[in-house]
Amino acid sequence: MTTKNIDIQQISISISDLLSLMQDDNTEIILTNGDKPFAKVIPFASVQEKIIPKAGLNLGAMVMSDDFDEPLPDEFWLS
Repeated sequence: MTTKNIDIQQISISISDLLSLMQDDNTEIILTNGDKPFAKVIPFASVQEKIIPKAGLNLGAMVMSDDFDEPLPDEFWLS
């Protein structure tokens, strides 16, 4: 993904051109006011890719005991 900084005080591109640039080139737009950035516009597809969990990332991070599905003892319920 490429990044393009656009100063809103000197903007010379239309919104439709800006959106087509993002869609065609998968470009991330950072809007600035002078030298200070204040907003980031990113393609929606890149947001979706980051949110989707991947199976098997933390294999072995959690261990289930052998008696996990056995009933709890009466002492647990009565005390």
